[in-house]
Amino acid sequence: MIKQGLRKRVTALVSAVTALMFVAAAVPSSASADTMRTLNVALSCETGLPYGMSVNNGSGWYYPNGSSYAVGTTKYFTVYIPASASEIAIDTGYCDNENPSTFGEPWYGSYYGLTPGTSTINANGYCYWGSMYPGFYFRACTLSNITYS
Repeated sequence: MIKQGLRKRVTALVSAVTALMFVAAAVPSSASADTMRTLNVALSCETGLPYGMSVNNGSGWYYPNGSSYAVGTTKYFTVYIPASASEIAIDTGYCDNENPSTFGEPWYGSYYGLTPGTSTINANGYCYWGSMYPGFYFRACTLSNITYS
């Protein structure tokens, strides 16, 4: 009798835990449901037109969803980043007339603080070549004139 009652309780407990696991898996957490905000960057390069723009907002480099168009040697990017982002750095895939085979490291640049929120971020970006010593070149990208609208 005691064994049978214990078995029923254990079965009921396992069923309840299983049901809770299914409910938890079906409901997205609020942390993963971060809203997005628009980032507009007018990006140019020292050597020519940039191709692609990657972003790092503290969780690694990625190419955000969005669009771009070129006017002369400036490319205007409209992309979407998490509204919770409190910092940002940018890079480009490559620029016209640069020689990536001479890079010593893939990227040197700066991170910039952002005010988290849903307002649109507008900025100018510039990528240039630098040299730490002969034969060691790198591309660095900077942001300037960061405004919110």
